[in-house]
Amino acid sequence: MSMLNRLPQFTRLSAFRHKNVSCFCTKTDGSPIPTNPLKDIYSANKQSDNGVIYDKKPFRMELKAGKNYSWCLCGRSKNQPFCDGTHKDIYLKIKHRPIRFTVTETKEYWLCNCKQTSNRPFCDGTHKRADIQEKKV
Repeated sequence: MSMLNRLPQFTRLSAFRHKNVSCFCTKTDGSPIPTNPLKDIYSANKQSDNGVIYDKKPFRMELKAGKNYSWCLCGRSKNQPFCDGTHKDIYLKIKHRPIRFTVTETKEYWLCNCKQTSNRPFCDGTHKRADIQEKKV
């Protein structure tokens, strides 16, 4: 079977995956968007501005309970959604620091990649706003 005959099948699969990513925030299984238990401990959580948009959709991954993570807020890490220390480069003059966080339950979480969420580091659906979707990444 040639690749051209299979193209509609790949298109359907791609559309299915995209639909799941774009609607996850509004159609949940009843569980609320998680919060960061370390939010009041680290001062980096009080940064008022957001980093550059890395991607217009969130990143889903399994996180382990009790483990500490560093979520990239500047949007320039090569290890997204986590910090790789790029913000420390003095020539880039980045003022954003990573958000330290942990989770209370081992499971899959949606982490924000647009860096505009108001519930750092978890996606709250902010990426769906028209002004974010119109920006070039």
